[in-house]
Amino acid sequence: MSLCINPVCPQPNNPNNNKNRFCQNCGSPLELLGRYRVMELLSDKTGFGKVYQAYEQDTPIILKVLNDDLANDAKAVELFRQEADVLGQINHLGIPKVYGYFQYQTRNGLVLHCIAMEKIDGSKLEQKLMMSEVRKRPALQRVGDVEQYQAGIKALGISKTEQIAQLKPHTTLPLLTKQPEKLPLPALFAALLVSLGLLNVICLATGYPKLVTSSNYGQYPQRKGKIDYFSYEEGRDSQGRIAKFNIAVLSVEYKWLLGSNFQIKYKDKIISLEVLKLKLEQEGIQNIMDNPSEIISLGTSACEGNVAIGQRIALERSKQVQLLAKKLFSNSPSIKGYRLLNLGKFQQNNCQPNRDLTTYHRSVIIIGVKKDSAGVILDEALKDRLENKPFADFKLEDYSLGSANKFKTIIGNKNS
Repeated sequence: MSLCINPVCPQPNNPNNNKNRFCQNCGSPLELLGRYRVMELLSDKTGFGKVYQAYEQDTPIILKVLNDDLANDAKAVELFRQEADVLGQINHLGIPKVYGYFQYQTRNGLVLHCIAMEKIDGSKLEQKLMMSEVRKRPALQRVGDVEQYQAGIKALGISKTEQIAQLKPHTTLPLLTKQPEKLPLPALFAALLVSLGLLNVICLATGYPKLVTSSNYGQYPQRKGKIDYFSYEEGRDSQGRIAKFNIAVLSVEYKWLLGSNFQIKYKDKIISLEVLKLKLEQEGIQNIMDNPSEIISLGTSACEGNVAIGQRIALERSKQVQLLAKKLFSNSPSIKGYRLLNLGKFQQNNCQPNRDLTTYHRSVIIIGVKKDSAGVILDEALKDRLENKPFADFKLEDYSLGSANKFKTIIGNKNS
């Protein structure tokens, strides 16, 4: 679907946009520079702008657009243009090419600052980077080169490509008086990009959306179709007994419809949890969850009424998610039971309806359980996991029932 990037457009995803050169709601041009047609929003959480996928004829590209509230901020615009300048000067296999910086004017006269860059298939990026260095050496030196590459990555605090985002973002760029001896180029570029705060865009451009950085980010998801999956991590109860928990966000698109406990919404489309069930079966949710012994259905609400109303909505949602989970896992022999977890109302001060202040506070979520220790107190172990090994930017303290004296799962009947 062709998207309008005018930030004040009332319906940027008008279905009639596909057949027209101008937005059918606000009248803004849909072909940027007469070349690029925007098709999908990839992220609006980079902290500086929005990142889209666009097409130049049949070729996908990445388009970054500076936030409109910064469009008249001279310093912000300068920094934004520096991104294009820095990336444009780097010629390396693992760094997307920059096609250029340009300005785009909407029908209502707003000027947006844009950067167009190459989109790279990230599925084999790490292997390509390693081999591009190895092939430059004689065959007898290749084992040593691989070891040196790994050592260089480790020296920079990067254990593998998927962990690049663990480096602290937005640090001051150090003055390099000389290049460290034989420092591998991928590691050097990674450090450079992190220092400039550019890694968010590179991760999206190279097909690694899970690497988008944030200083308060916890465990990173694995994208499996339209599911964000967080692998098993340990939690311990007050006696040190262990259980492991994984987490699945059942749709990265559809989120709870405001006030509803059985309908979810993506853009202008509303579906029921029963329709979501069909999508999850097609994506293999049973295999993705990796044989848990229990499923916990999470219930939350956003800016929906007062605290009491929000907690009631969250409870009803957890019940509906549990019904969904029982249908999905009815033939899974590993499942021995189900639980509810009502976290209540999301209560950040600037909470607004239909706006994501954190990545998943309006999402449909289940948690898988594996008990490693006999007699483990599950609630204590789960709370420990969510607090000390949190997923993404999800924090218990953001919810009205997330405190120690209120955090409690409710055991359900497997067959009811």
